Amino acid sequence: MELKIYNPQDNGYLQKIEWNFEDLKKEIAISAHEYETSVYTDDTIKAAKADRSKLNKFVDALNSKRTEVRKALLKPDEQFGQEIKELTGIVQKAIDNIDTQVKDYEQRQRDEKTAKVREFYDENIHDLAPVLPFEKVFKTEYANASTTMKSIKEDILALIQKVDEGLAIINEVDSKYAGDMKEVFLQSYDIGAAMAERNRLEAAEEKRKAYEEEQARKKAERQATVQTEAKRVINAGYVPPSIKTSAKSQAQPQEIPTVETVEDPVHILDFRVHATKIQLEKLKEFLKANNIRFEPVPKGE
Repeated sequence: MELKIYNPQDNGYLQKIEWNFEDLKKEIAISAHEYETSVYTDDTIKAAKADRSKLNKFVDALNSKRTEVRKALLKPDEQFGQEIKELTGIVQKAIDNIDTQVKDYEQRQRDEKTAKVREFYDENIHDLAPVLPFEKVFKTEYANASTTMKSIKEDILALIQKVDEGLAIINEVDSKYAGDMKEVFLQSYDIGAAMAERNRLEAAEEKRKAYEEEQARKKAERQATVQTEAKRVINAGYVPPSIKTSAKSQAQPQEIPTVETVEDPVHILDFRVHATKIQLEKLKEFLKANNIRFEPVPKGE
């Protein structure tokens, strides 16, 4: 079957559109030159606009003629194109019929290949099926006719061994992060990534412990400072009875001491404390711990 063009023949197509190009070019060049060298003043600007409009109309007329000629030249092609489209439509129906059967055959071949791969997987996966499902083992190219079963089996056995060995290594790791390692490993079956996850978590744990220890040390220092300051405030202006007695004995003649029971005198000391809420709580605890009575200062005193 061959497509034959009866008219026009190879040498019958229009080779060139003949028209008065050269004559028109000379005439236009002379007129255009006059406009190119024209000088318009403010008084003649109206004439300039009229000349511009005239020239634009001439350019539009030339382009319109070109469009008209193109339509005339393409008219035979429109009919020819419709006839070609009709023929290709007839052939396309035959192509579609064949294509459907070819694709059906290829899909059946892929399904059969996939079933064989699945069978081999089931025979060799054993107890790893929950962590290594068939969907993660199967590759699209396994179903291609160009991929041999030998290479597929080698790939599957290698992956099964890789997962089995990786899980064995993780199970031997003495770390509280073994579960996290296994979770990372089962995403990509990369033992290196699992080890890196353990190192990351352990480093984060060490940083957290160091931070907590530093915070505890600072808290202890603050508490010690509060207690020291509280003692200093409470003892301000307080003279122990022993020192008072010693000073008094030096100022008076010595007498024969008599044995009697003397209670430690109670001193009343009013003072104002500038402290944070936490410091006030610590001061209150200190006063209670040392049985020191405290009460609000009466108003008006």
